[in-house]
Amino acid sequence: MSFFSRLTDIVTCNLTQVLSEESDPELAIGQIIGEIEDGLAGAERSVNTASASVERLRRELVEYTERIEHWDHQARQWVRKGDERQARLSLICRHEVEDLVAGLSQQLEAAEATREHMTTTLKALQARLAEAKRKKEQLEAGKPPDAPDDTPSEGGPVDALRAQRVEDDLEALKR
Repeated sequence: MSFFSRLTDIVTCNLTQVLSEESDPELAIGQIIGEIEDGLAGAERSVNTASASVERLRRELVEYTERIEHWDHQARQWVRKGDERQARLSLICRHEVEDLVAGLSQQLEAAEATREHMTTTLKALQARLAEAKRKKEQLEAGKPPDAPDDTPSEGGPVDALRAQRVEDDLEALKR
């Protein structure tokens, strides 16, 4: 049985409620963890794809910006030589590339927003997976699914930024 149809279902679910409605919560939590891990793998792929798109678009923008400078330089050269026809053609090419750069700039903004969104979703999925693993530990210890989740487990996915936030919070608590 599939518990989730979308990543947002995983992020927004109430694990305690889902487990309390199951006849075999221990079996269900195992399946839920598997589904979350699958969703996490998909989210990681999406973040990687979005990051690659951002980098590709940035490279293209640099390349086309150089082309704008090239066509501008060409137009100036033709004007100095007195060939307005060639200067116009160079300016037409420059304007076409400028239009392309404008479109690529919008695509870059969209790709960056997608990457940010997917990164946020990825972190939420990591948090949900850590919660599910804690619930599994509780169930294995014989606690009911609705027992308070008051024992954080070690070894969950913690990135450097989150680890630093935890250390900063701990220092603040000590004060």
